[in-house]
Amino acid sequence: MVQINTTNINILTLLSQGDFSLDEFSLYLNLEKKSIYKNINSINSFLKDENLPLIDLQGVTYSLKLSKSQWSSLFSRKDFITNDEVIDYLYIKFIHEGFINLEVEKEVLNISRSSIIRYFNDVKKTLEINGSQYEYIVGKGLKLTFLSQTDKNIFSKKLIKFFVKCDFSLNHSIFIINLIKSYNINNLLDNLYIIFKTLNLPTTHFIISFLCSLHICIKVFGGFNFKKDYNYDDFSNIEKLIKSELKDYSLEYQNQLFYFIVCLKKEEVDFEPSTLQKAFKVIEEIKVRLNLNDLDTLSEKMLLKKICFSVFKYENQIFKVRNVTINEKEKILLNILNNILNDHNINLFFCDKISITQIITKIIIEHNKTSLKNILLLFNEVIILDDNYLKNTLENSRHKFNFHIEPAFFYKLNSKNYEGKYDLILSDEPSLSSKTIVVNSFNPSQIFLAIHNHIFDKAIQNILHN
Repeated sequence: MVQINTTNINILTLLSQGDFSLDEFSLYLNLEKKSIYKNINSINSFLKDENLPLIDLQGVTYSLKLSKSQWSSLFSRKDFITNDEVIDYLYIKFIHEGFINLEVEKEVLNISRSSIIRYFNDVKKTLEINGSQYEYIVGKGLKLTFLSQTDKNIFSKKLIKFFVKCDFSLNHSIFIINLIKSYNINNLLDNLYIIFKTLNLPTTHFIISFLCSLHICIKVFGGFNFKKDYNYDDFSNIEKLIKSELKDYSLEYQNQLFYFIVCLKKEEVDFEPSTLQKAFKVIEEIKVRLNLNDLDTLSEKMLLKKICFSVFKYENQIFKVRNVTINEKEKILLNILNNILNDHNINLFFCDKISITQIITKIIIEHNKTSLKNILLLFNEVIILDDNYLKNTLENSRHKFNFHIEPAFFYKLNSKNYEGKYDLILSDEPSLSSKTIVVNSFNPSQIFLAIHNHIFDKAIQNILHN
């Protein structure tokens, strides 16, 4: 029987979400291609022994076609647990219970005595560095006697990591599931959904995962203090809603959730200080290098949240990925972002870099829309002048652009009449002029795509020349 290891599990976790090339595996796992290739061969030997389909190479991408039940069965095995997941489980179990017996846990995890000692040494090292204390009770095990604030934060973060993975991946610890099953997290998720939906509050995997972890943290050590210097009387409707929807939960959870949601209403970004510091450094560099010094607050906060969550994912090795492609212009931004991250010694997963690049692309377009004012639309089809749908669509954007629509033959008669009057000319006539951009006259979305591409291209040229 082929033994499955941590790298094998990580490869399978990725394959459960899509197809990947060796280059992409290397990016996510930070391993040499030769090593990945050997691991894929090892996994195939394991899959063959289990009478399951094998990892298949099609062109340059690897894929594994298993049914949902096959994936679920695979990741439900007790031996499908990474080294990090073992350490996380032992850390969470010790703090949650306030006590641990390694002989018992050795049997639960089905590992050797030397392995459980090696794993728990990592837990002890973390606790000792952070100032937490424990004592050995002869013949029974280890008892936690003091939990530092740092370890409270780490305990919450490890639970967040678990809940984030539960949202997208079959590969989440069945041991932690068994540990926290009495908290009835699924019911809590239903209640939180109603609260956020009623309040029309945007949310993320991270926020919901944090609020699930908060439920556990309150019962273990009292939770956290989110109360700020606000006039909370202004948010009595939120308080009433929470007390109504969470009447079966502790008063302390209701109160802490209330203070936390008020912070969200105030547009505060709740990530740990070290993560926020990294994100702020990256954003400041982005603003300087991409001429975005007067970036609006909403765009900056959107970018800040994405960078923070990306840092959290990478540092906790949460393989939540998606296949993404970018064009040549976006590659320029990706190279700039890579340089900024390297300068500050920050690592992110490739797909998160792409997502950040795409957010920056959107920001650049919005930021530079004022550089384009007068736009001429030249169409061959005279009937287009009576297209009310097009006119209404353009009208809704008139606060940003001044549109002028004319038949293309007017321009053909005397193009000099139009010189210097327009910042951009769009037409459905390919032969008009090298200065015009060809679009489909019956497709308003293509018109706006052409406008946005033009703005982005000009902005990139300015960035490269500065």
